[in-house]
Amino acid sequence: MRILFFSITVPFPATDGGRIRVLNLLKQLAKTEQVTFLALQTTPEDRSGIDYLTNLGIDCHLVERLPSLPPVTMTTVVRAIIKKQPVTVSRYYSSKLEKQFHQLLDQKKIDIIHYEMFHAAQYSLPTKIPALLSTQNIDSYIWKRLGKETKNPVKRLIYWTQAKAFSRCERESYSEFSAATCVSANDQELLNRACPQLPVHVIANGVDLDLYQVSEIIEEPETLIFTGSMDWYPNEDAVTFFLKSILPHVRQSYPNVRMLVVGQYPTDKLRQMVELANTDGEVIITGRVDDVKPYINQASVYVVPLRIGGGTRLKILEALALRKAVVSTTIGAEGLNLVDQQEIILADQPDQFAKSIIELLDDAQRRRFLGEKGRERVEKNYGWPAIAENLRQVYQNLVN
Repeated sequence: MRILFFSITVPFPATDGGRIRVLNLLKQLAKTEQVTFLALQTTPEDRSGIDYLTNLGIDCHLVERLPSLPPVTMTTVVRAIIKKQPVTVSRYYSSKLEKQFHQLLDQKKIDIIHYEMFHAAQYSLPTKIPALLSTQNIDSYIWKRLGKETKNPVKRLIYWTQAKAFSRCERESYSEFSAATCVSANDQELLNRACPQLPVHVIANGVDLDLYQVSEIIEEPETLIFTGSMDWYPNEDAVTFFLKSILPHVRQSYPNVRMLVVGQYPTDKLRQMVELANTDGEVIITGRVDDVKPYINQASVYVVPLRIGGGTRLKILEALALRKAVVSTTIGAEGLNLVDQQEIILADQPDQFAKSIIELLDDAQRRRFLGEKGRERVEKNYGWPAIAENLRQVYQNLVN
């Protein structure tokens, strides 16, 4: 098949969950299909990322601009209002990118167009070529959750308008796309409810089982870890919640416990929160790291205190692949269908979450049991080759 894979961002280096997903799907698809990839430059590393994808045999097209995230300007806001788009989508509009997209459709014979999220889908065109909308979250659901969590009335209004705009995008998807994909049965139900006319297929998140394995687990005592891109508000909220409401309970039993916060773009708000909580220098923000695996490997317990979310958490799959005991909120683990107390520990209240961590810090054998069961689960259900084959089958059905 000749696939035009349209993603706003370049997925290498794979610095967040969305990029990890896209990169691994592209790796698998490029083994058997002719893939043309189109993206907008948003980071200084994008050019080297394009070189990496090109070496996989992918025909890459990068529309160059300032190597940073597009700013939200008054023009962005006005365009969003006129087009009834979310501002977070409208900020990624580029006339150069639109022109390049049109040129590719004119110049190449394409069997199917893959639009990665609504950021790319805003460029969709009426065409006889089958078009697939790929979602990583149900965005309206996340923005609604954000609105419920905040006490700030201005933020609540902003989140509400974003939720309303994304709801409109989701409702009207049926008229622009042949089908959609999502990452969990939960998301499938939400998208089916929003747009009953649109066929929706679950293409789960996964983990690179060859990359995420260790020959020896070397734990540092009393060490906890959270990983994720810190400019994604649900991650920032999770760490803030943990430092304020959970960590003090843990310190009553383990006063020297360390907390690693590993991920790119930590915000000023998060750094200030860490300074307040960091009485003994035991909360460490790393910022972006080249390889997250050694950090996860040294942790005793992997924590996912998410209160806002959607989709499924790649971070949990990676931790399980590395045989780590994971404590998560129900929201943090939604969509993965993991067995509580066997493959993961679920806890929603701060004292319950802290108690679960303390019990695992007390019991190395219990940690090893959970880690082994978690690894077994990801090996069975979450390898990228099988997941990409599911996507390939969706493409094939649409083309035929």
